[in-house]
Amino acid sequence: MSKKIILFTVLLLMTPALALASTARLEGLGVIPDYIEDYANIFNYPASICRYPAVVIGELGYVDGWGKGFGATMGLGQDNAYGVLGVMLRENSAFMPVPGFGGSRGSQFDITYGLNFEGVSFAARLDNSNSKLKDTNQADTGVSDSPLYYSALPDSILPNDYNSTGLGVSATLDVRDGDKIEGTFEYRTLSFKHELIGSAYSIEDQGEPSYGFWGRGFFAMSDKVTLVPVAGYNKYDYSWEIKSADPTEQATGDQTLSYLRAGLGMRVDVGSFFMLGVGASQWKINIDNTFRSPLPADVETFEYTGSSLPFLFGTFEADLRDWLTIRFGAKKNLINEEAKIEWVAGTSRDFKSTNGNITSQQRDYLYSQGIFLPYFEEPFVFSMGVGFKWNDIEIDATMNEDYPFTGMYWLSGDSETPFGKISVTYYY
Repeated sequence: MSKKIILFTVLLLMTPALALASTARLEGLGVIPDYIEDYANIFNYPASICRYPAVVIGELGYVDGWGKGFGATMGLGQDNAYGVLGVMLRENSAFMPVPGFGGSRGSQFDITYGLNFEGVSFAARLDNSNSKLKDTNQADTGVSDSPLYYSALPDSILPNDYNSTGLGVSATLDVRDGDKIEGTFEYRTLSFKHELIGSAYSIEDQGEPSYGFWGRGFFAMSDKVTLVPVAGYNKYDYSWEIKSADPTEQATGDQTLSYLRAGLGMRVDVGSFFMLGVGASQWKINIDNTFRSPLPADVETFEYTGSSLPFLFGTFEADLRDWLTIRFGAKKNLINEEAKIEWVAGTSRDFKSTNGNITSQQRDYLYSQGIFLPYFEEPFVFSMGVGFKWNDIEIDATMNEDYPFTGMYWLSGDSETPFGKISVTYYY
C-alpha cells in the first residue's frame, strides 16, 4: 500500500516550472525560455503581456496528439490606456504530471491582466486546472486509461479529484534605453482526493501551499551584445494523508520538490542572432512518511538531489528569406545525482552518479520500491526548428532531428514525420 502511495506522489513531483508551456519557436531554439524575448513568456512573466497587446495564439500541439491550445491578448482602451487582457485555453494543464491525466481531464485556462505606467508594468495571472473522475462500481477502478492512476492506487480506490490553482504577480521595470528587469512571484495550491466510494477511506492532500519566484534582466552592452541574467526558485508541496475509520490504516507523508536555478546568457545580434550561456540548477525531492502501523518494508524517507553544475547552452536563429527562418540550439548538462532511500526496518541504500544520470537499472529498482524518479535533466539536448511568415501570420514548428537525413519521402521513401510541434501566431 505505502509503495503505491509514494509512487503516486512522486509522479506528481514531475510538475516543476519546466512544464510551463512555450511556443514551437522557443522549443526549437533549445534553450530555457526565460533567456529569450518572446510573447510565450507571458506565462512566466505576466507583466510582459503589456508588450504584446494584439496577438492571437494557436497551439496545434505535439505530433503525438496532446498540447493543443488557443489564446489571445487584447489592448483595452486607446493606446492600451486600461491595460492588456490575455486568455489562454489549454487542452492539457501545464502543471499536471501526466498530460491530461490520460484524457481530456486536466484542461487549463489562464487569465492575465497587465497595466503599463511610465517606466513600469504590473500584471497578475490566474490559472486553474481540474480533474475529476467518479465510478460507483467498486469492482472496476475506472482508471485503466491512465498509467498514473493505475500505478498509484490499489483496487477499488477511485481517483476523484485533482486541482491546481495558481496566482502570479509580476512587474517589469524599464531601467534605461530599452534595458529592463522583470520578475514574478507565484502562489499555488495543489489539491487531490482519492476515495473509496461508500466508505470513510481516502487519500488526500494536506493543504500545504506551493510557491515560486524568479526574475531576469536584459542589459545592452553594445549595439550588438545583450546580457541576460536569469535566476529563480520553486517549491512544490505534495504532502498527503490517509484518512480512515480504521486507525491502523492512517498515515501521512511530507513530500516536497524544490528547483533552484541561475544563469547568464550573452546574445549577439548580427542580422541573425546567436546566444551563448552558462548556468547552474538543482532539483531536490524530500519524502518523510509516517505510518500508524508500519511494516518493515515500508519506505520511511527518500532524499534526492540532482544538479547541473554547470550547464552550458547555445542557440542560433537566422532569416533565410523574408518568409523563412531556421533555428537550432543545444544544452549540455554536467549532471550529478544522489539519492538515498531508508526503510522502516532501519536499512538504507544510496545511489550516486557523477557527470551523468543514475542508471536506468537503479531507477527500475527505486520504481519497485514505489519511487518513480524522473529524468529532470539529460546530459545533452539538441533542438531545431523552422518558421514561416505570411503577412501577419507566423507558423513555427520544431523539427524531427532525423528528417533532414532521410532525403524526405519524395526522395527516399522514408516517411519520417517532419515536425514535432506546431504553433501559429497572428499579430493584428
